Amino acid sequence: MMARERRKGVLGRVKRSLGRALADYRMTADGDTLLVALSGGKDSSALLHILETRKAWIPISYKLKPVHVTLGEHEDRRRVERLFEQTEALGLKLEVLESDIALRLEHGGLPESPCFHCSRWKRKLLFDYAERENIGKIAFGHHRDDILETALLNLFYGSSFSTMRPYQELFSGRLTIIRPLAYLDEKDVIAYCSHYSLPLDSPVCRFQKKSSKREAMKKLLKDLEKDNPKVRKSLFHALRNVRQEYLL
Repeated sequence: MMARERRKGVLGRVKRSLGRALADYRMTADGDTLLVALSGGKDSSALLHILETRKAWIPISYKLKPVHVTLGEHEDRRRVERLFEQTEALGLKLEVLESDIALRLEHGGLPESPCFHCSRWKRKLLFDYAERENIGKIAFGHHRDDILETALLNLFYGSSFSTMRPYQELFSGRLTIIRPLAYLDEKDVIAYCSHYSLPLDSPVCRFQKKSSKREAMKKLLKDLEKDNPKVRKSLFHALRNVRQEYLL
């Protein structure tokens, strides 16, 4: 009974937090079509599931267009098959964009990590697709931990206090990126996926390399949390409470 109540508590918090992020940043409006970028991992899968199932009780209506960009390799098959199963279970149709990203990564000689270039090239394909289909908003599955880790990376290694924004207009407002999971920690996403039997793992990408710097930021947050359990909340609010009169 207690375990069931805890799950209910977590699920309630997940749905409330996502709804609050959508409302605070005015991410969605009645009649919107949202392109949901699906990577094959837990975060984007949870995002799609929450956005679709919450339509049953909210006062506005929107359409979801799940889209996955392949790398152009044999390993794509497993990712795509699993994503087809997930989207069909929700009554949605998956759009698959083929690419030659794997071939470009194999050539090597890139100044940054393969993940940096892969992400950039995928976004270009998503942006182009959104423009062709006249879709004005793209939803990504970045959660609060992603936002905080990026802020720390930029602070310590990028010489700036900046991060990914929950709501960001691009190209003079023609396209908007939204991150509805912005108020959720990774542990909340994991709990949600576990409850609804959504995949927690993602098919291994042979180009992916763990960022030692990002892992260091994860560890730093965990260490700080031992002294201050609310450190993530505090840092997140700091990103919205910049007092420029006290900056250089």
